[in-house]
Amino acid sequence: MKIRITLSSVICALSMVSCNSYERDRQIKADLTIKAKEDVNFAGVNFTVRNRSVKIWGYCPTYKSRMAIIQKLGTIHVIKNIDNQLVIKPLRIDQGFYLKQLADSLLATHPESWAVITDQNIILKGNIKEKQLPKLLQAIHQRIPERVLINQTVTN
Repeated sequence: MKIRITLSSVICALSMVSCNSYERDRQIKADLTIKAKEDVNFAGVNFTVRNRSVKIWGYCPTYKSRMAIIQKLGTIHVIKNIDNQLVIKPLRIDQGFYLKQLADSLLATHPESWAVITDQNIILKGNIKEKQLPKLLQAIHQRIPERVLINQTVTN
């Protein structure tokens, strides 16, 4: 199995964000990641956090699963706003589900990042503080199977 990881537009200067706000966003993202890992309804869902606002998008197989996700978000009381862009669409759970959970767990402390799984590719998107990138890349190398190809795009 060959997995390719692409980091696209991954590094951004987040100088406008205060430490307290960023730390709170990190905590919200970590909490969401735990909830998503425990709930299969999140299988086709991506989410980011910025200034206590959660943007959530992707696919849910039923209206009931969509409502379950919204209800879980409601249990995190520090969330200020939810930008719900979830769409009802049939969803197939396969090996990509495992890879998505793995990538999401690696990105749990990076509030403005997410992973897209296509075939055997993990594409990391969003914003990550530049100083956190080496630690993230090290974690990826430790958790993803041996044959990993990384195509890295770095912007300042």
